[in-house]
Amino acid sequence: MTIPVELDPTGPYFLRRRTARLLPEAARLVTAHMRETMPPTLVRLAHPSQFGPLVVEATGGNPTRWRALRENQHLRRTAHIATGLTVPTHDGQTLVLLHTAALRDDDQLFPTLIHELVHAVQMGRPTAADTLARNRHHLGLEHRSRRWLADHDDAIARDEDEAYRIEHLLAAR
Repeated sequence: MTIPVELDPTGPYFLRRRTARLLPEAARLVTAHMRETMPPTLVRLAHPSQFGPLVVEATGGNPTRWRALRENQHLRRTAHIATGLTVPTHDGQTLVLLHTAALRDDDQLFPTLIHELVHAVQMGRPTAADTLARNRHHLGLEHRSRRWLADHDDAIARDEDEAYRIEHLLAAR
């Protein structure tokens, strides 16, 4: 069984080489543990300043300049405290963004790959459309009610708990 995970050829050479070496094992462990299929996934090494434009591109819409700038600033602030971000794309794939500066530590890369690939598997579930809808809502491309957003926040918290639990189980190798 081949796992549809691909590493983008951009990013710092040594980090990209290390990621390419660890990525197949991380993907195999995650799919074997979760017993779910992973949608086609692109892993990209990026600086936090690139997170916003990449997420906007992944939504498949054309937000106003002001909305895109606001989302860009939000994701840039968020990226400084996170080592990765996983989002569904408008074409049914998953985009995993890894914060290059945060992954300089050798001990951080494998757990982060596990964590983000768990999110990639979660994006293959039927509720992944909700995550894309939320991103589109923040960009002003769709409208969602406050109740819907609150329910989605609860779903995000459950997904995050699952990702941390599996990360701790699988990354302690």
